[in-house]
Amino acid sequence: MTQPEMLPISIWIETTPLHTFMVQNQIAFTFCETLHFMGLTILAGALLVIDLRGLGFLKRMPLYELHKLVPFAIGAFAVQLLTGLAFIFSNPNHYFLDLSFQVKMVLVVLAGLNALAFEFLVFRPMKAGVPNVESWAVTKITSGLSIALWAGVLICGRLIPYV
Repeated sequence: MTQPEMLPISIWIETTPLHTFMVQNQIAFTFCETLHFMGLTILAGALLVIDLRGLGFLKRMPLYELHKLVPFAIGAFAVQLLTGLAFIFSNPNHYFLDLSFQVKMVLVVLAGLNALAFEFLVFRPMKAGVPNVESWAVTKITSGLSIALWAGVLICGRLIPYV
């Protein structure tokens, strides 16, 4: 099997100090993996509680109050982003040519757009005092989509070493 040609961005990444650091320090990759999984736990936990409530479960928890979890989800996503970039810098061609990684990135973008839709179509009207937002179809659809999209992100992320 022949090696794929290096992508121009991969060639540039391999000239950076971060690439050198990630390649020469195995502990750095392990540390990033640990942080990545910790961020994943916080992100998935916060989103799952919000989304399950949006679907009509966990009725004792007011959806409006669950909005307080959003900063934790954003912070966890920032950890995911930074550690994910470190992974890419460790072996750029592998990630950029990996189908699982490509699908994962599309799903992350779609999940982000869905989160924006949830913010503007559900939480903002709820904050403005619009009644019955929790029973709206858009609340159920965006909540269900969020769970499906993030499940896909998790599955594709787990497949990256094997595809």
